[in-house]
Amino acid sequence: MTTRELVAAYIQAIESMQPDAAEPFLHPDMQNLEHPSKLNPAGKHYDRAALRAAADRGRALLSSQRYDIRHMIVEGDRAAVQMRWSGTLKVAAGPLPAGHVMRAEICSIIELRDGKVWRQEQYDCFL
Repeated sequence: MTTRELVAAYIQAIESMQPDAAEPFLHPDMQNLEHPSKLNPAGKHYDRAALRAAADRGRALLSSQRYDIRHMIVEGDRAAVQMRWSGTLKVAAGPLPAGHVMRAEICSIIELRDGKVWRQEQYDCFL
């Protein structure tokens, strides 16, 4: 698989919200750095276990999500991906009712090691 194909398949696996879908794409030392955003003002750093726990929380909150890749620039084992994300709330969250569609513009820098996602740096702009 090329870097472009692997990154696109990884994002599709995350979109599916299936508990183990992304696992085959993750390097054992995978790290995710989420920069501060409206939803997460302090930002967050995740290792593989913390990322799994966050995905579990997402499944409890969302009934579905979609990532539309707008652009991807690939250089070797790195990809810069611009995406539009939308997620439909399964349950009410603060002032937002169940069924509300949340939206964000995302830029994600994804680095591979040994053919797996090793590092992801995330910039989320919630609308």
